[in-house]
Amino acid sequence: MKLSPRAYEILWDAHAWAGVLSSLVLFVTFFLGAFALFAEELSPWQEPTFRAPVAVSEARAVELAQQLAEAETAAHPVWFGISLPTSEEPWLRLWRMSPDGAIKPLWVDPVSGRQLGERSDLGEFLNAMHFLEPIPGGAHLTGIASGVLVLLIGTGLLLQLGRMLRELVQFRPKGARRVIWSDAHKVIGVITAPFLLVFAVTGGILWLDDWFEPAVVKTSLDGDLKVRERIVDWPTPPAAVGRDAGAPDLAHALAMAKQRFPQSEHSHFFFDHLGDENGTVHLPGEREGTLHAFTHVRVARTGELLWARETGGGTLYSQVMDPLYGLHFATWASFPAKVLYALLAFVSAFGILAGNLLWLERRRAKGQSRFDTALAKLTSGFCAGLALAVGGVFVANQLLPAELPERPFWEHTVFLATWGLSIASAWLDASPARHARRLLWGASVLLFLVPLIDAARTGRLPFASGSSHLLATELGLFALVLVLVGAAGVIRRLQRPPVLPSTAPVEPEAPAPVPT
Repeated sequence: MKLSPRAYEILWDAHAWAGVLSSLVLFVTFFLGAFALFAEELSPWQEPTFRAPVAVSEARAVELAQQLAEAETAAHPVWFGISLPTSEEPWLRLWRMSPDGAIKPLWVDPVSGRQLGERSDLGEFLNAMHFLEPIPGGAHLTGIASGVLVLLIGTGLLLQLGRMLRELVQFRPKGARRVIWSDAHKVIGVITAPFLLVFAVTGGILWLDDWFEPAVVKTSLDGDLKVRERIVDWPTPPAAVGRDAGAPDLAHALAMAKQRFPQSEHSHFFFDHLGDENGTVHLPGEREGTLHAFTHVRVARTGELLWARETGGGTLYSQVMDPLYGLHFATWASFPAKVLYALLAFVSAFGILAGNLLWLERRRAKGQSRFDTALAKLTSGFCAGLALAVGGVFVANQLLPAELPERPFWEHTVFLATWGLSIASAWLDASPARHARRLLWGASVLLFLVPLIDAARTGRLPFASGSSHLLATELGLFALVLVLVGAAGVIRRLQRPPVLPSTAPVEPEAPAPVPT
């Protein structure tokens, strides 16, 4: 089956323009998505004091959490949280909400009970940057880009009708740059299409749900929040009554949660109206290896079970949305599956880059416009600069003093400033390719040094920490260094003028789905 010339032209234009306009956002989501998968596993790396087994029993940790909750009742926080020690984070963490709604954590030594200030949030920050959440409006950009990605996958596959099998195994590394980028883009697009589609659909629906839900409540539900609560299976906790009282009994609440959901792991207490007679505690639970991963229990201050939610919830809405969440955030995945996800994410990011380079090569023959010049510089600074920013934040995590006030803020600043300078400096270099090479080499050097700096700081040999978390991080950083060095080498080789003109045929077909 072949498309008519007119249909092909329409699909090609839609695919090419949509891909180019969304490419930079999609590159960020997939490149940083590889880090987001391991946000929890990065905790021991980002905080050396976490590189130890849990030092207290669960009963002692709950006792300490009870003391912390009781001490907090005098402040009457609207919302407050405590997390118990885990293998990744063997300390307790407190979650306080500031008057502006921001939530800031601090840590508590489970042995001494001493409260410490903020510590690095490297993994959580990279996870948030995966959605561009720290950038105003960034979350909406990634949501829109997810919807565009569905269009790209569909149009790309349609453009490959009748030639997919042939071009799936076609790669001509000695051809002209236009041929190389076309082959790479098509092959990566077709191979990663199922992976891309899962994240495009789930990411788009989850974003649309957050954005569209208030409008549905105001219109279809006539503003009735109780109806919304029944639909989403998420009731609001009881309102405060204004009479002082102590904290809920956490040991009793934890026992109730374990009895109701014995297969779930419970390590968090989230309080509503702590210090009020109507105060409650919410205990979320998580089961590994399933799309329906989350359970919930809410217990009154008096010890009464107010609400329990099975995995998947009890409504059609929750039974649809929960597995979509599980698919997008890989709650079902074991560590090897996460590694595979990360590899696919990096390959997809390269596929996006190949799409942009293919666009630029095609347009070069016709004479580049100002838009093409800007796209080349943005692709160089945005994509290669992102790798440098990741290297910068890993180095900042190593070198910033542990007790530095608002340490997460300074790490975030290093990341955003490095990325911003990389994008701005692209406009000062006449050659986007040369600029990209320099950024990639810089990122490679920084990421290569990070395990060496950590080993020197902690008095050990690299790759010999004895911790599986640290070893996985070091191997991952080393693998990324090889990828970035290889990318810089490929760019250098492709920028050399060919000795003889390429005789490889250049077909007019559009690329496969822009891998993102």
